[in-house]
Amino acid sequence: MSFDEKIINRIKKLIDDSIALSKGDDNDRLEDLKQKNECVAWLVSALNIVVKVCDSDSAYLKHVKRVCEKEHGWLVHDAVGEVSSVLSSLLRDAEAGLISSVMNHAMALTFDSFLDHAEHYALVKKKNESGVISGVVFEDSIRRICDNHKITHKDVKLDALINELVKINVFNDLKAKRARVAAHVRTKATHAQWDEFELEGVNATIQFCRELIDQHLA
Repeated sequence: MSFDEKIINRIKKLIDDSIALSKGDDNDRLEDLKQKNECVAWLVSALNIVVKVCDSDSAYLKHVKRVCEKEHGWLVHDAVGEVSSVLSSLLRDAEAGLISSVMNHAMALTFDSFLDHAEHYALVKKKNESGVISGVVFEDSIRRICDNHKITHKDVKLDALINELVKINVFNDLKAKRARVAAHVRTKATHAQWDEFELEGVNATIQFCRELIDQHLA
């Protein structure tokens, strides 16, 4: 199961759980302390998942944060119902293919941070550390690009994925060649075969990763 699928399944579970939690008594109030506490915990979980999916400018995140930051008291179940409706809209965006693009954007920001670290290590000639970080970013980027183009990538080696991206014209021959250099760095760094890749290849991997993120994920 991919990261995206886990997120989507978690949102579905939160929506299902909200059905019982959002019900009050005949006066639409809560009398059960256990349900009240479960509602508070549910809101925390819902906020956590929206933070993971959406960037700071997202209307979804802004709205959910406003609701979750209020003091609801014994009407907290109403907040659960409201946030659940927001999650349902978010899920519809997921089904329309929008949620993955939002998640990719958020992940792109994380990758940029990783690459900054890799770049720093490269500048001080710490090739091995830089190779490990940039290699991980490269592989994750490739697999996310494959996700975007509906290419199955589980248990598929990087070289094969690069070939698939060439077939659908995501990569031309030059980009495929650069991708294979980065794949070489990733493989050798992962297996601690430090003498089998050079700093030049690491720097090329960092640069190529930044291009992939800008063009396909940001």
